[in-house]
Amino acid sequence: MATVLFMVKATIPKEKEEAFNRWYNEVHVPMFLQFNGAVSARRYKAILGEDKYQYLAMYELKDEATFKKLMDSDHFKALKADYDAKFGSVSERARFAYVQVFP
Repeated sequence: MATVLFMVKATIPKEKEEAFNRWYNEVHVPMFLQFNGAVSARRYKAILGEDKYQYLAMYELKDEATFKKLMDSDHFKALKADYDAKFGSVSERARFAYVQVFP
């Protein structure tokens, strides 16, 4: 079974960064990790590149079947709804998913 990386890139205005980071680290990531088959979660801030997104959240899921279950789940709908309620009006997001091909 191949690991899946699910990545979410986001923008956030400077004046909202502190609240965004606190909420993401203390609420959003722990909520994500409650999903059965979630392996890990990490967050990054861009330091180089031409991408408009300053933040990247990288989630590791057990396998592709788990990722598909997540995408169809009420758990994921709740994650998105909470994000939208807190930061949806001031943030843009882009989602990506990759399945491991080597090794």
